[in-house]
Amino acid sequence: MSYTLYGDGIHDDTAAIQELIDNNCEVSLPAPKVCYLISKPLELHSNLRFVLPRFAEIRLKEGSNCYMLKNKTMDDYQDRIETRLFQHVNRYSLAPEARCENIEVRGGIWNFNNKQQPPNPISIGRCDPPDYTGFCFLFYNVKNLRLSSLTMKDPANFAVTMDTVSYFTVDNITFDFNDGNLYQSNMDGIHLCGNCHHGTIENLFGTCYDDVVALNSAEGSAGPIEDVTVRGIYTENSYSAMRLYASSPETAIRNVHISDVHGTFYHFGICFMPAGGEGKRALYENITIEQMYGGKASRDLVKFPYVHNYRKFALIEVENGADVKNLTIADVHRREFVDGTVPTLRFAGSAVIENLILHNITAENFTDTDEMPFIVNKAKINGCNAPELL
Repeated sequence: MSYTLYGDGIHDDTAAIQELIDNNCEVSLPAPKVCYLISKPLELHSNLRFVLPRFAEIRLKEGSNCYMLKNKTMDDYQDRIETRLFQHVNRYSLAPEARCENIEVRGGIWNFNNKQQPPNPISIGRCDPPDYTGFCFLFYNVKNLRLSSLTMKDPANFAVTMDTVSYFTVDNITFDFNDGNLYQSNMDGIHLCGNCHHGTIENLFGTCYDDVVALNSAEGSAGPIEDVTVRGIYTENSYSAMRLYASSPETAIRNVHISDVHGTFYHFGICFMPAGGEGKRALYENITIEQMYGGKASRDLVKFPYVHNYRKFALIEVENGADVKNLTIADVHRREFVDGTVPTLRFAGSAVIENLILHNITAENFTDTDEMPFIVNKAKINGCNAPELL
C-alpha cells in the first residue's frame, strides 16, 4: 500500500481505504483502534464486496461536506430536473457503459457526523456548498446492489439514497439518529428516487425523523418504482413508516408488497401522497399492506419547536389526487394510546380507488377520546369487499 491505514480517529484514512477499493474485488477492513476517519466519498466500482466489522465505526471528518459512500459514475450533464437538491442526476450519465454492477457493502457504523457538516439543505432552502445534499450514501445507475448489517448514524438528510437502481437488497439496517442539523427533519432511512425496481428492503430498526422508507418516484430521475418488497420495519416515535410519492402516470408506483410494520408514528404510518400540485394525478397499482401493528406517537418527543409539515394524518392514508388500482389492506391492528381523534384508515376526497380489499383490521382505543374514527372515506371507490364504502 502507498498509504497508511490508521483507524485512530485522528489521521485521515480516505486515501488508504480508497487504494484498497481501487485495487481489489473484495475489501475486508480490520477493526479500527478507534474509528476510520474519511474526508471524501469512498467510490465503489463494479464487482466489489466491501466489508467492515459489524460495529466498526467509520466517521466523516468535520467540514467534509460530502457523501460517505457512492458508486463510481461518469459525468455527462443533462438537464433532467430542476431541483438543486437532486442535481446529481443531472450530472451523471445513464449510458450503459456508465452503469455499475454487483456491489455489496456489509457491516460498520457509518457516522455522517451531521453537527460538523453544513446544515440540511432542505431545512435552509439551499445547498451550501452547491453540490452538498446531506446524504450519507448515494447509489445511482447500479444493477445488483446489496447493503447489509449496517448502522446509519446521524445523516444531515437521507441515510441511503438510490436512483435508477435495479435488483437490490437492503437488509438488517439500524438507524441511530440523534440531533439533526439544524433540527430533526428530512432524516429518511432508505430513500428511493425514480426508476428503481426489483428490490427487497427488510428488517429496518430505529427511529427516523422522516420516512423510514420513502418510495419517491417523482424525485431524482423521476420514473416508475416497480416490483419492490418491504418487509420488517421496527420503529418507535418515527415520523412515518412509509411514503409512496408519485406525481403522474409516468412516475407510477407499481407492484409493492409491504408487510410486518411495527411502530408508532407522529405523522402517518403509511401514506399515498401525490406530488405535482393542483390537478395532477398520481398512479399506484397493485399495492398490498399487511401485518401492520402500531399507533400514533406524540410529536412532543421531537426535539424542536415544530414538526415539518405536521398535521393529523391517519395510520394509513390515501391522499387527494391519488389513483389507486388494486389495493389490499389486511391484518392491520391499531392500539391507540396517544391520539384518538384521527382515523385508522382515511381515503381523501379526490382520490379514486379501483378494487379495494379490506380484511381483518382492528382498532383499540386507550385514549380519553370517546369515539375514535375507524374509516373515514370521501374517495370514489369502484369495487370493494366492504359494500358500505361504495
